[in-house]
Amino acid sequence: MPYKGLNRSSILTSLEIAFAGVLVWMILSGLILRQDNTVQASQKAVKATKPQKQGKVKERWIPQEGVPVSAPNIVAGQGTTVSCQVFDFAGGATQGFTTVAVFGTPLVLWHPVNAVCRAFLTGHSTPYDFYFGQDLTCNYNTGARTASNLISPSISLAGKFPPFSIAFNYLLYVEGGGFDTTFVDISTDNGATWTQVLSKANLINDNQWHNVATNVTAFVGAATSVRLRFRFDSIDNTANSTTGWHVDDIQVCGEAFDQCVQDDVKGDYVQFNSITGAYVTKQCSTGFTSGGVGTVTTVGSTITLQHFTTGIFNRATVNTATHVGSASIRVVNGLSVVSYNIKDSNTLNNTCICP
Repeated sequence: MPYKGLNRSSILTSLEIAFAGVLVWMILSGLILRQDNTVQASQKAVKATKPQKQGKVKERWIPQEGVPVSAPNIVAGQGTTVSCQVFDFAGGATQGFTTVAVFGTPLVLWHPVNAVCRAFLTGHSTPYDFYFGQDLTCNYNTGARTASNLISPSISLAGKFPPFSIAFNYLLYVEGGGFDTTFVDISTDNGATWTQVLSKANLINDNQWHNVATNVTAFVGAATSVRLRFRFDSIDNTANSTTGWHVDDIQVCGEAFDQCVQDDVKGDYVQFNSITGAYVTKQCSTGFTSGGVGTVTTVGSTITLQHFTTGIFNRATVNTATHVGSASIRVVNGLSVVSYNIKDSNTLNNTCICP
């Protein structure tokens, strides 16, 4: 039955408009949905590529500069009864020291310098020393890890006796902690093997000159010569813009005398070197001292020192088996003559210091 008041054309038009509206709604809904999905995917992608939170990076430590030493030791470990071989690099001489590249480029930073990069400061035998660094920049920043060794020639211990020690003056200013390692080694087999005796932990790292000395008797043993090695390694290419390492006045020391004859009562004494014949003697009551180089002879366990020359008639004897000694000292001193005898019943308890 046909609708009253409406014709077929009007009904079709209404349906077409409604269908068009639904179609537009569906299209718009799809676009919105796709846009939402795109936004969500983009947000996920950003989240996925965002760097993860890193732990706090440990700051590389550079030490503070120190205060200059008011009265530094120019020559380390020197004493009247100590015999030392000293390397002071005067005039820029290498004195037999050599350098070896260890890591990185063939560039070796160890080299002798003249008053540059704090070598002009007091605290060593200015102006020359050996320096691990670069003269133009006064640092060891080559842009890469750098490591090299400074090695001494063979150092004879002839005429030197225990205790043995090494000493040197130095200026150190490098990165702290486990970076920028510095070591001093000793060899008793001409460099075939090495033993570490000092490290950065034994040195003052403050850009000022200092002195260090250490007993190496246990390392030397019965060796007749030693070599020293100074090792520097920057470990990496970071924090290498500080001064570096200067070394100077390197010494290897031993006691000058191995025999001592001392009077049981008065304390007068004679000390002498059984190899070189060098000796000193002192009369404790007057403070008179004398010395020189005599002739040493050894027969069995008896060692005899004699020094007979103009105005000097000195003789000392030690029996290393019975530990008994004696001496006769006679020295012309101006218009007078100083003369005294020494009787020593036990050379093992002598101090060769006046009581």
